[in-house]
Amino acid sequence: MTPFESAPFTPFHRRVAIGGAGGQFSDGYSLGIIGIALSLAKQPLGLTSWWIGAVGAASLAGLFFGCLVAGPISDRFGRRPVFVWTMMIFAILAGLQYYSTSIQELFVLRLLLGVALGADYVACEAIVMEHSPTRYRGQLLSILGVAWTVGYFCAFLVGYLVRDSGPDAWRLVLLTCAVPSIITFLLRFNTPESTMWLTRRHQLDKAREIIAKHIGPTIALPVVDEPESVKSETLTTLLRPPLLQNLIVGCVFYTCQVIPYFALGTFLPIVLLKLHVGEVYTGALIFNVLLLLGGLIGMFVIDRIPRRTFLIQGFLVTASLLAVLILWRTAPTPVTVMVFATLGFVLSATGMLEFVYPAELFPTELRGRGIGVVIACSRIGSASSTFLLPVVVERHGVYVALEACAAVAVFAALVSKMWAPETLLKQLV
Repeated sequence: MTPFESAPFTPFHRRVAIGGAGGQFSDGYSLGIIGIALSLAKQPLGLTSWWIGAVGAASLAGLFFGCLVAGPISDRFGRRPVFVWTMMIFAILAGLQYYSTSIQELFVLRLLLGVALGADYVACEAIVMEHSPTRYRGQLLSILGVAWTVGYFCAFLVGYLVRDSGPDAWRLVLLTCAVPSIITFLLRFNTPESTMWLTRRHQLDKAREIIAKHIGPTIALPVVDEPESVKSETLTTLLRPPLLQNLIVGCVFYTCQVIPYFALGTFLPIVLLKLHVGEVYTGALIFNVLLLLGGLIGMFVIDRIPRRTFLIQGFLVTASLLAVLILWRTAPTPVTVMVFATLGFVLSATGMLEFVYPAELFPTELRGRGIGVVIACSRIGSASSTFLLPVVVERHGVYVALEACAAVAVFAALVSKMWAPETLLKQLV
């Protein structure tokens, strides 16, 4: 029998990864579209900087709750129910955005969308990882990151193309969020439960049936330790050594990566304007192109660079690029645009770790909870930074915001240097 961890790559693995990628595309698209939608809705809805920040951060705040709730649910009842049905819920909520009659209604819908996205994050990473052979795990999970970046990029293109379509342009761009989620729901519907989760739950016959049908009759069950002990594991286990250190590393690295990504990316036109870039949409287009390119490069190198090296060096390069923007305030516009776009490239490339590293830090029976806590923690940072950025830029200037992002990157590099474990090609347990 061939070990499950050494199974050959099959169309089934590709199908699971594509289903997971659809959810990440929907997420990136939804989060990427809101900045443009709010810029278009500012005059029709009479938005203040406070409401722009609040609605921009609403989905990120909802992600916090969705991750915390979905983690225990997916660990107890399985990955598949959350993996499949969150996309249908997301599609319904996305469609309702078109009929918003006030900024308060839009805020609530964006918050609920975030809850659905948070739930999908947890189940998506867990089910793709647990179906993947070890040597393909990094690349399959990094496909999720690339899909997120492609969704984010497509949102910018759609917003750019329809921005002059009339007073309801903001409604149209938000309505388009429903399209990828409906397609994803259809792609995911026949996805079976995680065989690793089933084995941990001692449902061995179901696991064997899924493996024989989708991967091959000569593939053995996943190797797990004492499946009967799973019921004794609780969330408090994450708060005790040795998992506590992994939890801290996961929370710090993920939070410190998404703070500059969302704070600067969500309100890209505002930031570029404050950096004295005249053609803000051209600058934003260059930024988004390098963002997409960074995701593709990150997927290619994810299993060729040790996780610790990728993590630490990524934060140091991020801090260095931010330092250039902060210190060289009189730089020519093309230089500013290229440095800022290169920052997007680095953030996107190292962001592939967000879809691989957290799931590798925790055992199967706690993977959903662990991923949920890590992502929830990161969403506190991303939501607060997204909410605060337009206010900070307005009151204190863009360079204060850049300095804060640089400090965050340096802090994350230090924590990663001290505690981050190496997980490249590590066998899951």
